[in-house]
Amino acid sequence: MLKRLLVGLVIGIVAGAALGFGLMQLLANPMSGALGYAFAAVTGVLVGLVAGKPIWAKGALVEAGLKAFIGALLACGLLFGLRFVPLTLPAIAGARAAQLGEHAFGALTVVATLLAVFYEVDNTGGDEPAVDKNAPTRKRVEGPSSKRPGAAAELEAAEEEESGGKARGRR
Repeated sequence: MLKRLLVGLVIGIVAGAALGFGLMQLLANPMSGALGYAFAAVTGVLVGLVAGKPIWAKGALVEAGLKAFIGALLACGLLFGLRFVPLTLPAIAGARAAQLGEHAFGALTVVATLLAVFYEVDNTGGDEPAVDKNAPTRKRVEGPSSKRPGAAAELEAAEEEESGGKARGRR
């Protein structure tokens, strides 16, 4: 559980900080208005594809797609809530100082970290199915093969022996 928590923190901080820093370098005010919600949704999709059971894991395509869709919706909701937090972040890397919900670096890092931690902690299933090493093993019993010529006659003879000759009376 602690390992998953730490993995979620690392994935969230790295993904959110990278997206936020890149947006601050490209745009003057990337988190203004509806544009901020679009970038939050993109962050939620990316975190949903990577955190928890990633999309490249065997059999995780549907799960990762659902996490990406729900992550986009949750990210927009989290950004909406962050816009009411009265915390002002200082100017970072040439970007202006702003409140937490309006600062790309801070807001996207918080959103990505919360989503990644949620997905990692929620992913309680292991990668490999649990195998009981003390369970008895079953041996395969081979009967007459139906692929050989004359196998049908062998099967009929075996059935006749088991039923004590009553198989002929049913025909």
